[in-house]
Amino acid sequence: MPTATLLACPECDLLHRLRPLAKGERATCARCGTGLRRGGPTNHDRAFALYLVALVLFLLANASPLLKLHLHGVVQEATLGSCARILAAQGWPWLSAILITTVILAPLVHFAGVAYVLFELKRGGGTKATAVVFRLIGQFRAWEMAEVFVLGILVSYVKLSKTSTVLPGPSLVALLLFVLAAAAAVSSLNVHQVWEDLGDGPAPALPPAATTARGAGLVACGACGRLEALGQRRFCSRCGSSLHSRKPRSRGRTWALLATAALLYIPANALPVMRIVQMGRAKSDTILSGILYFLQEGSWSLALLIFVASVLVPLVKLVALSLLLLSERGRWTWSHAHRAWLYRVTEAIGRWSMVDIFVITLMVAMVEMGNVASVAPGPGAMAFAMMVVATMLAVNVFDPRLLWDSLEPTPLEPSHG
Repeated sequence: MPTATLLACPECDLLHRLRPLAKGERATCARCGTGLRRGGPTNHDRAFALYLVALVLFLLANASPLLKLHLHGVVQEATLGSCARILAAQGWPWLSAILITTVILAPLVHFAGVAYVLFELKRGGGTKATAVVFRLIGQFRAWEMAEVFVLGILVSYVKLSKTSTVLPGPSLVALLLFVLAAAAAVSSLNVHQVWEDLGDGPAPALPPAATTARGAGLVACGACGRLEALGQRRFCSRCGSSLHSRKPRSRGRTWALLATAALLYIPANALPVMRIVQMGRAKSDTILSGILYFLQEGSWSLALLIFVASVLVPLVKLVALSLLLLSERGRWTWSHAHRAWLYRVTEAIGRWSMVDIFVITLMVAMVEMGNVASVAPGPGAMAFAMMVVATMLAVNVFDPRLLWDSLEPTPLEPSHG
């Protein structure tokens, strides 16, 4: 690694000259506080081992039942695959596709892909194709929701255990261990070091007065962070990603997705998300009636959890993104650092709203007993799922660098610690 590396902050575009970092040391942006790099060894063996362990645990979690339900002498088992299959069979292919993408496909691609990339680096085979694979893995990572699914299992277990006997299956242990191993694997992986090992050519020359990448006539790749001369290349020379100084049509696309999510918020909360039939008696539940059910049963913590994840978090995301767009449009003087923090919080909480959808998918798979009992999704479930997807896409297409474009130049030195 050279004595100083030139890089641009991915959230505010500020240029930094970064010295080599010791193990455990971190560099953060001097302007917005975004994490830029962390020090550590160039050996990826530990991360490779943890990713392999997580991958094996994930495969085991898909091999057998997660839960077993005993009701009126009938036994029903739920696996990840059966949840998706039953949803599709009941005429809800989009809900099935969301479950497959977020709980099965995204984790599989992430952990198998990273293990492959680390293996290629280990044997000295890091190529442009390997860099492209690593870039694509990053796009799946944002949609990985195994830990949210585990939370959905907990809520489903409490709800079903009120009227039946629910036993954990062997795959549930594997899934819980996978979530723990996944967290350890992700924390052990030095992503920036992987990118550098995949190829890090000489940095472009920096004009003396420039403090942002765009001001210096440079553009930072949105996937791997590599700096390229603005206008000279359409694609990153390292990972092949399209190069843009700012995300194309970021404002318009964010507003469109935000408006879509806002329109879906009302039916998502007003329409039934689940229809339960037991011994010939039918009952429809909305999100709010589900919250009231847990309150009446004395499960205050679960009622609060569902309220926060399904009612409050989507509303917070809608308000927060609206404030960010309006502040950027009106060039508000409200603290740029606070707005950057608001953007990061909005990005972090987005996936947790999906917990209610996972509860529904598990209930549908567990309670499929013909005339004895059955559960089917309601129209509100589809509206809610689409609302969550729309808000996550809105955060993804919004460019936080727009919030900083009106500021005066600031120093180049990052903070280390």
